[in-house]
Amino acid sequence: MPLDAINYRVRPGHEDELTEVFSPHNFTRVDSPIIRDPAGAEVGMLLGTGLFVQDDVLVRVIHHDGVGAAQVAQHMSVQKGVREAERAISPYLTELRDTETPEGFRRHFHRSLMTVLEQHSPDERPALGTVALRYPLRPGAGAELTASRKTVNSKASLTLAREHPSIIRTALFLHEDALVRVVQYDGHPYDVVGYLTDRCHGQDAERWLDPYLEGDGRPEHPDAYLALVHEQAMLMIAHMSALGVG
Repeated sequence: MPLDAINYRVRPGHEDELTEVFSPHNFTRVDSPIIRDPAGAEVGMLLGTGLFVQDDVLVRVIHHDGVGAAQVAQHMSVQKGVREAERAISPYLTELRDTETPEGFRRHFHRSLMTVLEQHSPDERPALGTVALRYPLRPGAGAELTASRKTVNSKASLTLAREHPSIIRTALFLHEDALVRVVQYDGHPYDVVGYLTDRCHGQDAERWLDPYLEGDGRPEHPDAYLALVHEQAMLMIAHMSALGVG
């Protein structure tokens, strides 16, 4: 049950306003999670979404049961709540775009769709929560990373582990200079910190990213690594899943 993500560029400093747009008392959820083809046949299921912001990047993470991105875009393009939210966030975007019509929304969706550099999603459980980390790239590294990872859904370097049973899904997304790691869990958010510390710091699962990252790479001391994780954590402004609103 894979993840996809779309990327928005926003004006920094409007986290409160964006959170309000997607708050439960403002945002209208999809009328149905069932995704259908043009003939009305059921082809898939929308299992959850999450929205995260940091500085000038807003990311919508979409969990579904394996339908193509075009079908996800078609389903979301006709949802009243999605259209209303798109209209409400337009003052905070750095790039104007037309999402007033389903056709315009689908064009924007595909332009903003993030490349899946790797993904490990063997578990069918829906997520109780999602964490997103934005990794700062050095200038020009986004294009280099795109060229070096031409195979979409490459074998994941950060995989699930038996010793971290609450971690159920992980993916790495790239769009231009926005590199975002997503981890889904069904336990406690602190489980994600322990998982990343063990796999990324202790076992160097993401060492291959170091040449592309801004700065001197990952810290050697665990405490410094934990501080880096908190610095990279994006603010969650909305989360909805088959298990309910998080």
